[in-house]
Amino acid sequence: MLGAFGVRGEVRVRLETDVLANLEPGRRVYVGPMRAATEIEAFRPGVKPRLKLRGVYTREEARDLRGAEIAVPLDEAAPLPDGSYYGVELIGVRVEACSGEQIGVLREVLSTGSNDVYLVRGRDGEVLVPAIPDVVQAFDPERRVLTIDLIEGLR
Repeated sequence: MLGAFGVRGEVRVRLETDVLANLEPGRRVYVGPMRAATEIEAFRPGVKPRLKLRGVYTREEARDLRGAEIAVPLDEAAPLPDGSYYGVELIGVRVEACSGEQIGVLREVLSTGSNDVYLVRGRDGEVLVPAIPDVVQAFDPERRVLTIDLIEGLR
């Protein structure tokens, strides 16, 4: 998400990814509801990360982007290590307990800061599943099934 305007046309960003390779200079990103393609000229990580986008040269142009989302399509995203997945790849997978009990379908990945939380909707309503090793046991990408351990308090 693009935030407050900066100097020299830089924009402050709220990161919703830990894959900083997707923000390297030269990468193409898509900005705003119209998904306008542009290129990253510079990225400054840190407490208040900033991006310099091609075509944004003034404070006013940067300010016009306030609140806009910035996206990288999955097919253009940096590859992840084996066994790691982007949150968007998990949307729509079936979630089941280690016992085989069907919990529901993963509908949303919520970023909380410390760990992601999966919003799962099933016949019994919604369940919030912390994406931590004690809970998430396995993901089978071919079957599109996420297996979780139903620790106390999840139901």
